[in-house]
Amino acid sequence: MSNRLRARLAPAAIALLLGGCAVQLQPVADFGAAASRVAASYKPFGAGIAASCEQRERYVALGGAGAFDDAVSQRAAAAKCAPLKEAGATAALFGQALSDYASALAKASGAKPTAFDGEIKSISSAAAALANKDGTPVFDSTKVSAASRIARAAAALALEGRQQVLTRETLRDNADALKTVVDAMKSYAGGVYAGQLADTHDIMAGELQRLVAASSAPTQGDVEARLPWRFAQTAVRADIAANELETRHARDFGKTADALLAAHAELIADFDKIGGARRLELVAAFVDEVKALNDDAAAL
Repeated sequence: MSNRLRARLAPAAIALLLGGCAVQLQPVADFGAAASRVAASYKPFGAGIAASCEQRERYVALGGAGAFDDAVSQRAAAAKCAPLKEAGATAALFGQALSDYASALAKASGAKPTAFDGEIKSISSAAAALANKDGTPVFDSTKVSAASRIARAAAALALEGRQQVLTRETLRDNADALKTVVDAMKSYAGGVYAGQLADTHDIMAGELQRLVAASSAPTQGDVEARLPWRFAQTAVRADIAANELETRHARDFGKTADALLAAHAELIADFDKIGGARRLELVAAFVDEVKALNDDAAAL
């Protein structure tokens, strides 16, 4: 072989060897895609808390004495529930930080996820938004700092853009911050948000009882006058059913959050052997848990 031919073949051979050294980390890809789906399922909880509060206030106004103007009651409800919009906005940033971290891991794995591939998104500006965010009664400064760290880690992984930067240390260094973030999301979903939904549910259930009582027609001649109360029950029952489904979704989030943290811990513990593994037990269990969450969310 001539020296000129060797010179031409050398770059191609080097590229082939480098490509062969890049081991695809399938369990990391599966974890990242499933964690991204968890973040997506959490997203409605941010706007949902203020919406539930406003729904509660409108039902209270509907059942109150005196003059009633629907437009006025909606404005009053929005004003009263405005502080919850800020809490919801902070909650949404925590979900976005998780989404960024999960997406970055999936992309850095070098493998195509076996499920939820469509959830992998580009890295957002969560890091910048969290950098100037103050703590709140729900998300104190320690939790905000942890979310900011996770978002910065995601941005760093995206900036490198190479699989080789993904190491056990990358996962280990972010494990504590990830736990703080996920635990905060879990507390918000299962405590704060679910609590607001429960308050709204109680008001709507009370109004339904009033409608049922008002729908009673002692004689056939009384039926026509009672029809508005009877028809109104349908809308209230639909609101109550939607509330109950969302409550179940919020409470189920905690179990999925625990599975996420267990899967992340398994990636750290078994990092030295996941290069040739198609699946890890806790990661696979986490993916299955997210599938169940996904099926339930589809009913909302």
